[in-house]
Amino acid sequence: MTSRKSTRAETAGRRPGIRDVARATGLSITTVSHALSGKGQIAPATRERVRSAAEKLGYRPDPVAQGLVSGRTGIIGLAVGHMTDRPWASTYRPYYAAFSAGATMAAVERDYALVVVPGDPASGLWARVPMDGLIIVDPVREDPLLADCARRGLPVVTDGRPIDPGYEDVPTVESDLESGMTEVLGHLRDAGATRVGLLSGAEPDAYTQDSERLYRQWCGAAGQPPVVETPAASEDVVEAALRLLSGPGRPDAVYGLNETYGQALVVAARRLGLNIPDDLMISVMRESDQSEGAGGWDVPLIALNLDARRLGAESVAMLIDVLDGKAPRKVVVPCTVVVHDPTCRG
Repeated sequence: MTSRKSTRAETAGRRPGIRDVARATGLSITTVSHALSGKGQIAPATRERVRSAAEKLGYRPDPVAQGLVSGRTGIIGLAVGHMTDRPWASTYRPYYAAFSAGATMAAVERDYALVVVPGDPASGLWARVPMDGLIIVDPVREDPLLADCARRGLPVVTDGRPIDPGYEDVPTVESDLESGMTEVLGHLRDAGATRVGLLSGAEPDAYTQDSERLYRQWCGAAGQPPVVETPAASEDVVEAALRLLSGPGRPDAVYGLNETYGQALVVAARRLGLNIPDDLMISVMRESDQSEGAGGWDVPLIALNLDARRLGAESVAMLIDVLDGKAPRKVVVPCTVVVHDPTCRG
């Protein structure tokens, strides 16, 4: 029988292969392959003997060969629907970072690798990185990622619903914005606000559209006219905040779509000599209740927290289920409202 010492010597300087495991156990390559893959009618004692020998030899299955057999690469892609321009890069980075962290941990737990790919399929990287499926965060209007995946037949899951027609069957993971927006706007009203405004965004995605729609619905139910300001795509958000807070019938409370917008409201309020929260209450979306914020907050704040880490993990779980042939289910992740420092007016 071949000794362990001689087997190690034979494989020194090269990667051990399945033939080495077969030689060490005295079994056929087919039996060893079935034992390691969990296939075939292999006795438990034999399966354990093969796995023990493989571990001692340091044998690891060749991922390329496995992919050729299974049709899987074990790689999931993650792409942000927004292109790398100023609006999303400066505004939503904390959300995307938290989402990516949750997605990465979930992928590793399911024996998948997660790779971040450019938002533009024309970059050429897509052709060089084999993927089993793709997660798209915040798909935009006429999204090139969705269109390219549809052409290639690549399975897709989106964080936030696609807003273009024709993608109604794409599995999605979403935040419960309807409950969250109702709660946070109601909290502003209960805290003493008489006119609540919205600092909206120019990004063409479902989060922006749904936030504005839900805000207008709330205004109708509350009996107040909507007060909405939207920055241009290349405009400093502070300028839009200044317009919102200096116009006639200015709001005494504002909900901003993200932390960058909230910080812009703080800067604008100070330039205009408005006291927070006596003259202006501020509420923003944050990626979690553990968020440190964009530069930190030194004013009272009402936050609508989206659990970005959980959204990332749920997206990965859904995509793997789709790859395994399971019927996708709609996942809605709850939001929470957190008050940082007293915000009620005396």
